[in-house]
Amino acid sequence: MHYKKAFDWLYARDIVTPCDAIIGFGHFDLKVPDTCARLYLQGYASKIIFTGGVGAGSTGLTKPEAEVFKEYVMTHFAQISTNAIIIENKSTNTGENIRFTEHILSDLHPEYHFGRGICSAILVATAYRQRRVGLTFKHLVPHVAFINSPPDTDYDAEYAMYKQHHEDLDSHIAGEINRIKDYPSRGYTAYEEVPEFG
Repeated sequence: MHYKKAFDWLYARDIVTPCDAIIGFGHFDLKVPDTCARLYLQGYASKIIFTGGVGAGSTGLTKPEAEVFKEYVMTHFAQISTNAIIIENKSTNTGENIRFTEHILSDLHPEYHFGRGICSAILVATAYRQRRVGLTFKHLVPHVAFINSPPDTDYDAEYAMYKQHHEDLDSHIAGEINRIKDYPSRGYTAYEEVPEFG
Protein backbone atom coordinates (compact mmCIF):
# COMPACT_ATOMS: atom_id res chain seq x y z
CA MET A 1 0.00 0.00 0.00
CA HIS A 2 1.19 3.52 -0.82
CA TYR A 3 0.44 5.05 2.57
CA LYS A 4 0.72 8.69 1.55
CA LYS A 5 -1.82 8.19 -1.25
CA ALA A 6 -4.13 6.37 1.14
CA PHE A 7 -3.72 9.16 3.70
CA ASP A 8 -4.53 11.83 1.12
CA TRP A 9 -7.77 10.00 0.26
CA LEU A 10 -8.75 9.49 3.90
CA TYR A 11 -8.05 13.18 4.58
CA ALA A 12 -11.39 14.30 3.15
CA ARG A 13 -11.81 18.08 2.94
CA ASP A 14 -14.67 20.23 1.69
CA ILE A 15 -15.09 23.95 1.13
CA VAL A 16 -16.35 25.34 4.44
CA THR A 17 -19.61 27.30 4.50
CA PRO A 18 -21.71 28.41 7.49
CA CYS A 19 -23.52 25.61 9.35
CA ASP A 20 -25.58 25.20 12.51
CA ALA A 21 -22.82 23.56 14.56
CA ILE A 22 -19.18 22.50 14.57
CA ILE A 23 -18.62 18.96 15.87
CA GLY A 24 -15.14 18.00 17.05
CA PHE A 25 -14.49 14.26 17.29
CA GLY A 26 -12.32 13.16 20.19
CA HIS A 27 -8.68 12.14 19.83
CA PHE A 28 -5.32 13.00 21.37
CA ASP A 29 -4.77 15.40 18.42
CA LEU A 30 -5.29 18.88 19.86
CA LYS A 31 -5.38 20.37 16.38
CA VAL A 32 -9.02 19.23 16.39
CA PRO A 33 -10.28 21.61 19.13
CA ASP A 34 -7.97 24.31 17.79
CA THR A 35 -9.59 24.01 14.35
CA CYS A 36 -13.09 24.01 15.88
CA ALA A 37 -12.34 27.18 17.83
CA ARG A 38 -10.95 28.97 14.80
CA LEU A 39 -13.96 28.01 12.68
CA TYR A 40 -16.25 29.29 15.45
CA LEU A 41 -14.40 32.60 15.67
CA GLN A 42 -14.60 32.96 11.89
CA GLY A 43 -18.38 32.81 12.22
CA TYR A 44 -19.02 29.45 10.57
CA ALA A 45 -21.33 28.28 13.41
CA SER A 46 -22.71 29.51 16.72
CA LYS A 47 -22.20 26.27 18.65
CA ILE A 48 -19.30 23.84 19.17
CA ILE A 49 -19.95 20.23 20.18
CA PHE A 50 -17.08 18.07 21.44
CA THR A 51 -17.69 14.33 21.55
CA GLY A 52 -15.45 11.67 23.02
CA GLY A 53 -14.86 9.68 26.16
CA VAL A 54 -11.78 7.52 26.58
CA GLY A 55 -11.27 5.37 23.50
CA ALA A 56 -8.76 4.01 21.02
CA GLY A 57 -7.57 7.47 20.04
CA SER A 58 -7.12 8.79 23.58
CA THR A 59 -3.40 7.97 23.79
CA GLY A 60 -1.83 9.86 26.68
CA LEU A 61 -5.00 11.61 27.81
CA THR A 62 -6.02 11.21 31.46
CA LYS A 63 -9.66 12.27 31.09
CA PRO A 64 -12.39 12.10 28.42
CA GLU A 65 -11.40 13.62 25.09
CA ALA A 66 -14.33 16.03 25.00
CA GLU A 67 -13.33 17.47 28.37
CA VAL A 68 -9.72 17.88 27.24
CA PHE A 69 -10.94 19.62 24.09
CA LYS A 70 -13.13 22.04 26.04
CA GLU A 71 -10.31 22.83 28.46
CA TYR A 72 -8.00 23.47 25.51
CA VAL A 73 -10.42 26.00 24.02
CA MET A 74 -11.07 27.69 27.37
CA THR A 75 -7.29 28.04 27.87
CA HIS A 76 -6.29 29.17 24.38
CA PHE A 77 -9.41 31.03 23.21
CA ALA A 78 -10.64 33.03 26.20
CA GLN A 79 -13.00 35.01 23.96
CA ILE A 80 -15.15 31.90 23.45
CA SER A 81 -17.84 31.54 26.10
CA THR A 82 -18.21 28.21 27.85
CA ASN A 83 -21.90 28.46 26.94
CA ALA A 84 -20.97 28.06 23.27
CA ILE A 85 -19.66 24.53 23.91
CA ILE A 86 -21.62 21.31 24.45
CA ILE A 87 -19.74 18.15 25.43
CA GLU A 88 -20.55 14.44 25.19
CA ASN A 89 -17.95 12.53 27.23
CA LYS A 90 -19.01 8.86 27.30
CA SER A 91 -18.51 7.60 23.73
CA THR A 92 -15.66 5.25 22.80
CA ASN A 93 -16.01 5.00 19.01
CA THR A 94 -17.27 7.06 16.07
CA GLY A 95 -20.75 5.56 15.99
CA GLU A 96 -21.17 6.27 19.69
CA ASN A 97 -19.80 9.80 19.15
CA ILE A 98 -22.77 10.52 16.93
CA ARG A 99 -25.47 8.50 18.70
CA PHE A 100 -24.52 9.72 22.19
CA THR A 101 -24.30 13.30 20.93
CA GLU A 102 -27.80 12.95 19.51
CA HIS A 103 -29.03 11.74 22.92
CA ILE A 104 -27.34 14.64 24.74
CA LEU A 105 -28.85 17.14 22.33
CA SER A 106 -32.31 15.58 22.55
CA ASP A 107 -32.29 15.39 26.35
CA LEU A 108 -30.42 18.54 27.40
CA HIS A 109 -30.41 20.85 24.40
CA PRO A 110 -33.58 20.10 22.40
CA GLU A 111 -33.24 23.39 20.54
CA TYR A 112 -30.10 21.91 18.92
CA HIS A 113 -31.48 18.46 18.14
CA PHE A 114 -30.23 16.86 14.91
CA GLY A 115 -32.68 17.65 12.14
CA ARG A 116 -34.27 20.60 13.93
CA GLY A 117 -31.86 23.12 15.43
CA ILE A 118 -28.95 21.38 13.74
CA CYS A 119 -29.69 20.75 10.08
CA SER A 120 -26.07 21.16 8.98
CA ALA A 121 -22.74 20.54 10.70
CA ILE A 122 -19.03 21.01 10.15
CA LEU A 123 -17.25 17.79 11.14
CA VAL A 124 -13.70 18.08 12.47
CA ALA A 125 -11.71 14.91 13.08
CA THR A 126 -8.06 13.96 13.11
CA ALA A 127 -6.84 13.78 9.53
CA TYR A 128 -6.78 10.07 8.68
CA ARG A 129 -10.17 9.46 10.32
CA GLN A 130 -12.03 12.28 8.59
CA ARG A 131 -13.48 10.31 5.66
CA ARG A 132 -14.82 7.54 7.90
CA VAL A 133 -16.28 10.10 10.32
CA GLY A 134 -18.18 11.63 7.39
CA LEU A 135 -19.38 8.24 6.18
CA THR A 136 -20.55 7.33 9.69
CA PHE A 137 -22.37 10.63 10.08
CA LYS A 138 -24.01 10.19 6.66
CA HIS A 139 -25.23 6.73 7.66
CA LEU A 140 -26.53 7.59 11.14
CA VAL A 141 -28.01 11.04 10.56
CA PRO A 142 -28.66 11.22 6.80
CA HIS A 143 -31.09 14.11 7.33
CA VAL A 144 -28.27 16.42 8.49
CA ALA A 145 -25.98 17.94 5.85
CA PHE A 146 -22.28 17.99 6.72
CA ILE A 147 -18.95 19.45 5.68
CA ASN A 148 -15.62 17.70 6.29
CA SER A 149 -13.09 20.13 7.74
CA PRO A 150 -10.10 18.36 9.34
CA PRO A 151 -7.15 20.37 10.66
CA ASP A 152 -4.58 21.69 8.19
CA THR A 153 -1.83 19.08 7.96
CA ASP A 154 -0.18 16.56 5.64
CA TYR A 155 1.13 13.00 5.75
CA ASP A 156 4.64 13.89 6.90
CA ALA A 157 3.43 16.11 9.75
CA GLU A 158 0.97 13.46 10.92
CA TYR A 159 3.58 10.70 10.70
CA ALA A 160 5.88 12.74 12.95
CA MET A 161 3.08 13.48 15.44
CA TYR A 162 2.16 9.81 15.74
CA LYS A 163 5.81 8.84 16.15
CA GLN A 164 6.06 11.29 19.07
CA HIS A 165 3.19 9.35 20.67
CA HIS A 166 4.99 6.05 19.96
CA GLU A 167 2.38 5.08 17.39
CA ASP A 168 2.70 4.05 13.74
CA LEU A 169 0.53 6.17 11.44
CA ASP A 170 0.85 3.66 8.58
CA SER A 171 -0.74 0.88 10.62
CA HIS A 172 -3.61 3.24 11.52
CA ILE A 173 -4.06 4.09 7.83
CA ALA A 174 -4.20 0.41 6.85
CA GLY A 175 -6.74 -0.27 9.59
CA GLU A 176 -8.84 2.67 8.50
CA ILE A 177 -8.96 1.48 4.88
CA ASN A 178 -10.08 -1.94 6.10
CA ARG A 179 -12.82 -0.39 8.25
CA ILE A 180 -14.17 1.68 5.36
CA LYS A 181 -14.33 -1.51 3.27
CA ASP A 182 -15.87 -3.63 6.03
CA TYR A 183 -18.17 -1.35 8.02
CA PRO A 184 -20.97 -0.75 5.47
CA SER A 185 -21.90 -4.44 5.45
CA ARG A 186 -22.00 -4.37 9.25
CA GLY A 187 -24.35 -1.38 9.29
CA TYR A 188 -21.80 1.04 10.75
CA THR A 189 -21.18 3.47 7.87
CA ALA A 190 -22.41 4.53 4.46
CA TYR A 191 -20.76 2.77 1.52
CA GLU A 192 -18.02 4.37 -0.53
CA GLU A 193 -15.84 2.62 -3.06
CA VAL A 194 -12.23 2.46 -1.93
CA PRO A 195 -9.56 3.10 -4.59
CA GLU A 196 -6.41 0.99 -4.94
CA PHE A 197 -3.32 2.52 -3.34
CA GLY A 198 -0.60 0.52 -5.03
